[in-house]
Amino acid sequence: MPSRDYYEILGVSRSATADEIRRAHRKLALQFHPDRNKAKDAPAKFAEIQQAYEVLSDDAKRKQYDDFVRLGGSPDSFGSGAAAAGAGPFGGGWAGAQTSGTGWNADPQTFESIFGDLFGGGARGQRAQAGHESGQRQRQRARARERMEYEAHVPLETALRGGKHFITIDGQRFELDIPAGISDEEYLSVPGKLDAVIRVHVGDHAWIERDERDLSYDLPVSIVEATLGASVDAPLPAGGTVTLKIPAGTASGKKIRIPGRGYPASNGRPAGDLYVVVQIVPPKDPNALTTQLLQEIGRSIENPRARAPWATRGGS
Repeated sequence: MPSRDYYEILGVSRSATADEIRRAHRKLALQFHPDRNKAKDAPAKFAEIQQAYEVLSDDAKRKQYDDFVRLGGSPDSFGSGAAAAGAGPFGGGWAGAQTSGTGWNADPQTFESIFGDLFGGGARGQRAQAGHESGQRQRQRARARERMEYEAHVPLETALRGGKHFITIDGQRFELDIPAGISDEEYLSVPGKLDAVIRVHVGDHAWIERDERDLSYDLPVSIVEATLGASVDAPLPAGGTVTLKIPAGTASGKKIRIPGRGYPASNGRPAGDLYVVVQIVPPKDPNALTTQLLQEIGRSIENPRARAPWATRGGS
C-alpha cells in the first residue's frame, strides 16, 4: 500500500477537479501499465496509481480521505483499510487503530462518523465482523477482489466503430466485444471468466483529437480552394466521408462543425460533434509559372496586415 499522499501520487493539487484527476490518472496509467512498461517497479507503481485514483475519483471516499489525513491518519493506513473493506483502516478494527503507532488519536465516535460508510457499517459493525473472521481471511478476500479487476487499453478506432479486442489474463487470452461509443473508465465483463471485470481506457489517435465526446482534426486545403471556395471530401472518424463546402475567403484555423458525427452515442449518452479545422497549405516548390502567377496575384490583392489591430492605431 502506498505511504505517499494520494494527491502526490497522481501529481495533482488537493483542490484538483474531477477532470484534472481523471486526466492525470489516464496519463500515469498509460505510462506505468505493466503491459507497456517492463521496468521492475512498474507493477508496484501502477497499483499505487490505481489505488490513489480509486479513492480520489469518488467524491465520498475523497472527502473521507481528506478528513482522515487532516486528523492525523497516514495514506498507507487509509489504503489498507479500503482494500480490506472489512477491517478498520489499521487492519484490525478500532482496537488496532489505538495501538497502531500511526499518530491517530481520534476517539471512536469521531472515527465512526467519518469512516463508517466507507468500511461498511461503522466501527462497531467492523468489530463484530472481526469476531467472526480472522484478519488473515479478510486480507485473502481483499486480494481476491483486487485480482478481479483488469485494465484494457482500446484503440480509438475500435471504440469508434465497435469490434473485437483481445486481452490476456493470467496467461489466458480472452476476446472482448467492444461496443461503439464506449467511454473511458467503463467496465466490461469477460466472456468465459465470470470472476473478472475489465476497466476500459480509450487510446489516443494519430490525427484525431478527442475532447470528451467531441472529435476534431485538421483538413488541408489549397490557397485556391480557400480563396475561391470549394467542395472537398473529408473523412469521418467512424468510416466514410462527407462533402464539405469551404466558403470563399476561408482562413486557416476556421472550424467547421458537423453535428452528431463525433464520438458515437452509447448507453444514453448522445453522440458528440465533429470539428474539421481548415489548414491552408501553400504550394510546395512552385515552378516558374506558378511563382509568376502568385506574384501577380500578390500585387493585385489587399495586404492582409492592412486591417490588423496595430495598423488602425495611426502607427502609434
